[in-house]
Amino acid sequence: MAGENVKAVTISAGTVALKDLPVPKIASDELLVHMRVCGVCGTDMEKIRGEQITPPILGHEVAGEIEQVGEQVQDFRRGDRVSVHHHVSCGNCFYCKNGLETLCDSYPKSNLDPCGFAEYFRVPSTLVNGGAVHRLPESMTYIEGSQAEPTACCIRALQKAGVKAGSTIAIFGVGPVGLAHVQLAKAYGVSRVIAIDILENRRQMAVRVGADLTIDPASENVTEIVASATQGLGTDYAIVATGNMKALEQAFSAVRKGGQVMLFGAPPRGTQLSLDVSRLFLREIMFQSSYSTSETEMRMALNFIEKKRINPSAIVTHTLPLTRTLEAFSLAEKGESVKVVVENG
Repeated sequence: MAGENVKAVTISAGTVALKDLPVPKIASDELLVHMRVCGVCGTDMEKIRGEQITPPILGHEVAGEIEQVGEQVQDFRRGDRVSVHHHVSCGNCFYCKNGLETLCDSYPKSNLDPCGFAEYFRVPSTLVNGGAVHRLPESMTYIEGSQAEPTACCIRALQKAGVKAGSTIAIFGVGPVGLAHVQLAKAYGVSRVIAIDILENRRQMAVRVGADLTIDPASENVTEIVASATQGLGTDYAIVATGNMKALEQAFSAVRKGGQVMLFGAPPRGTQLSLDVSRLFLREIMFQSSYSTSETEMRMALNFIEKKRINPSAIVTHTLPLTRTLEAFSLAEKGESVKVVVENG
């Protein structure tokens, strides 16, 4: 470690800055990790804009190298390459015992210190003891390891929806997580993946990673095109990988009778939706949401990536050093980028 201070991103009252902070001190059952790659997530941008509905700590798509190991930690060594999940459930409450770990009251209370966009971050004992530190296979790059968490979130959503081989799926919003859904859907054996986004570069990227058809909702009729592509039925599933409520409204019209709509993108707090509920009732449309992920899906995501069933690096369009993190945030807000990651050598 260089000196007593490290570079880290701080956020407060809607402002964000890269500052010198003290190197975190670890307890006997904690870890200090040298961050190598941290991905910029859509939820990071919501926090910067003050629109978040999740804890206001930036940077959770992280992979790095263990720098210090507390004397009570038995399973890790200095130099281990790891991906760290920032939240962990208690494992003992009603929700944890019923496979609903992300609803555990303890789940959002754990996090990295000071954040994921830092030269070094502390992994608290709750995460170490809760199994949230995952050793990377030798063949896996740090960029791939950093994308285990968003991939795991997508896996959890697809598992909850019960997506089956041979089915059809419409994915609304093919930013980074929407594109992860495209890749995973094809890995699951989905027969037809329809990608819907207003940005041409993201639609093109969706085709490159497996989408069978793309639609521009700004200039094309989503419902008509989806119906035409599915013999008039509509898709079996719709994944809404954006917090835009217009996309959610379109998703209800895109699925077939008895179809399922999954809200994956986080809407801003207080967002309201107006729906003709009688139509949902008569068409027996199922609706649910999926928030974050558990260690079960983290392990599945690492396996998917290691076995090359998906390629998260394929959607990375910009890589910037930690010193240019604020620029990385600005790029992530612009249409020409898809996935932006920050590296720390």
